[in-house]
Amino acid sequence: MELRQKKQRHCQPREGDRGDTWDHVAMDPKTKLVVALKVGKSTEEQTRQLVQEAKDRLAPGCLPALFSDAYAPYPQAILGAFGHRYPVPRQGARGRRPKPRLRCPRGLVYAQVKRIYRGKGVERVEIRPIFDKVKLAATLKKLGFRQVNTSAIERHNGTSRQRDRRKTLAFSKESWYHRWMS
Repeated sequence: MELRQKKQRHCQPREGDRGDTWDHVAMDPKTKLVVALKVGKSTEEQTRQLVQEAKDRLAPGCLPALFSDAYAPYPQAILGAFGHRYPVPRQGARGRRPKPRLRCPRGLVYAQVKRIYRGKGVERVEIRPIFDKVKLAATLKKLGFRQVNTSAIERHNGTSRQRDRRKTLAFSKESWYHRWMS
């Protein structure tokens, strides 16, 4: 019998479908509407696809307030989806023209929630404003939030774990079933 259930750290590189399976969720924090959902490995490409799909489902020109965990690929994925390219002025008459640069649009608010762990529990939570730090407080007030949080996503993930065929709220061992439930 072939064992399919493995955590990522126990997998060999050739075991592509085995290991950790993640839900990447983009959700409206007020209505709890899931805007986009991707199931798969936790990769930069998966993150980029999630952010692009969420942007594609928004009204044209809409700049949402974005809050996420501190996963490193998020800022670049958000900049890639919502950013604008602008030409860089040439420095002199010789040489190759500089490539256009990607700039975050004004009004796009993005902050990360970073949990600092000590032992088995959370010691503290850091809020990291990434884009438009000045408008963050006004945006939170407009949304009716006291602080940046990811509680809606955490609740969604907890509910997903309970629906998934598991005996606990722990690791999802069967990726095919996890994809089917999403």
